[in-house]
Amino acid sequence: MSAHESEWTLRRLSAGDLAAAEAARARAHAASCTACGATLRGLEHEQARFEAEVPFEHFEAGVERAAQRQKRSESFRTPPRRWVATTVAMAASVLVVLLARPLLNGGEHGRNGIKGGGAVAELRIGGGVGPQREARTDAPEALEEGERVMLGYKPHEHRYVAALSVDAIGEVTPLHPESGESLPVEPGADMHWLPDSWELTGSGAERVVLVLTDTPLKMDALMESARRSFEAANGEVEHMAPLDVPGEQAHWVLLKP
Repeated sequence: MSAHESEWTLRRLSAGDLAAAEAARARAHAASCTACGATLRGLEHEQARFEAEVPFEHFEAGVERAAQRQKRSESFRTPPRRWVATTVAMAASVLVVLLARPLLNGGEHGRNGIKGGGAVAELRIGGGVGPQREARTDAPEALEEGERVMLGYKPHEHRYVAALSVDAIGEVTPLHPESGESLPVEPGADMHWLPDSWELTGSGAERVVLVLTDTPLKMDALMESARRSFEAANGEVEHMAPLDVPGEQAHWVLLKP
């Protein structure tokens, strides 16, 4: 009697993430195994519900809002000094923020990003050629060209939310909000999605962090905590520790193509 496929393998099969040979083997096993077949059908049903809940149009709307914001900001921006052009180009090659929209994950099997307290976070990936999927918190998630990410949360009793990212060279980018203090959460117990979506460009690892707190956090202080965590990890973004801030937080490591 052959061993069952792991849930992670079946989940990757459902999402189209397995190589052709491995996918054929796993699907053949699921066809002959009652337990694995039931698990795969459940995952496929979950995927259909997942995409119906947050359709691709939400990613598209986030892109359009980001493009409009970028145009407005550029019309008021003071031209940079010539000596910083190379630095700006290097940073842009690592991360370009086009939009922001919700996605969170972690918990059991790495699918519920926030542990304890009843709060939940998700990071969803979409906009590419494959189906939408939820990123895990316990393992890096590879991105395909053109894919974007969205962040969502169930705040439980927390009242404020903020998000940022840290790239492979330690560049910290505020995602939500872009400055000031963390913003009030949306009312209600349902999953709430941040109002934009982001496309991460360049290559290497990028860590995305969502933080839920009871009182507002200054984004400058949150970003400084991220820098300290990056330095304590010897510049290895994959090995950063949780940020030294109050509240609950979820972390995802994304591998850019």
